[in-house]
Amino acid sequence: MSLVMILAAFGGGVFGALIGGTTAFIFTGFLGMAGVAAAVAAGSTLILDHVAFGPFFGPHVAFVGAVAAAAYAGRISKKRLENAAFLTNPVDAKTVLGDHEDKEKIFAEDDRHVDGADTTVPLFKTTDPMVLIVGGIFGILGYLVQYLYGPVLDIPIDTIALTVVTFAIITRFLFGHSGLTGIFPANEKRFPFSGKMLLFNAIWGFSFAGLVGYAAIALDINNIGFTISAASLIFLYFGLKFPVSHHVSMVAGFAAIALGSPWLAALFGLFAVITGEYVQRLFNTHVDTHVDMPAIVIAIWSFVILGIVAPLI
Repeated sequence: MSLVMILAAFGGGVFGALIGGTTAFIFTGFLGMAGVAAAVAAGSTLILDHVAFGPFFGPHVAFVGAVAAAAYAGRISKKRLENAAFLTNPVDAKTVLGDHEDKEKIFAEDDRHVDGADTTVPLFKTTDPMVLIVGGIFGILGYLVQYLYGPVLDIPIDTIALTVVTFAIITRFLFGHSGLTGIFPANEKRFPFSGKMLLFNAIWGFSFAGLVGYAAIALDINNIGFTISAASLIFLYFGLKFPVSHHVSMVAGFAAIALGSPWLAALFGLFAVITGEYVQRLFNTHVDTHVDMPAIVIAIWSFVILGIVAPLI
């Protein structure tokens, strides 16, 4: 802990906001894979510790900062919509622009408009200094809180995931209006899951987690699958229907190393993928800020594995 690290964390939060949270997280994946290669080949974890999971691209810094900055920018966008000049035009605004959704659509064409729950958009487009400052401040706070959870308190949990969850909740109550669990339309089920859909997810979650467990044990590195999953999110930018899988791979990695079994890794991966479906619908649907489903799932199951199951074995 030093002033230099605080400076780095501020920069990490600003840069995360500038390029967008998901983009920053994809860099976490690519740098993480490079770090894993370095660790296996040379026994050095410098890339992992100081770049991929440090103040540069660590999710507790860059992603936390980007999520908060997006939420702030989204709130500003809503205020601009509410105060937009066309709403007070002497001509009947409803006649000219149609219903409220049409007004939002027209307003969204403004390059500065931001959806506060969208972490894929680089906030460079806002040209708003406060957006970057919010990102930098939350980057510092994320770095400090993760330091508290980890080196200081030594909580048996993925402290980076716990930090991301902590600040996602703070961000929602600070900048959002949708409440912790979103505002669902009266005619929409909160959990519209079919047995076929859950079975599909259970199959890929179990299988992928077993594969990750095998690799994690072979390399003795619990985040090998996580880095691959994070990097794979780049395919979302090509418009593909692509799975978000880093909650499954990280939980599997923890189980594989802590419990020494790819079978248990597969089992916990199954738990993770099913939990994720419910968490996504509960906390990140019909909302105006981003609460990260994978971070919640990783925090829950890492605590179960590291804090409850592993001490009993």
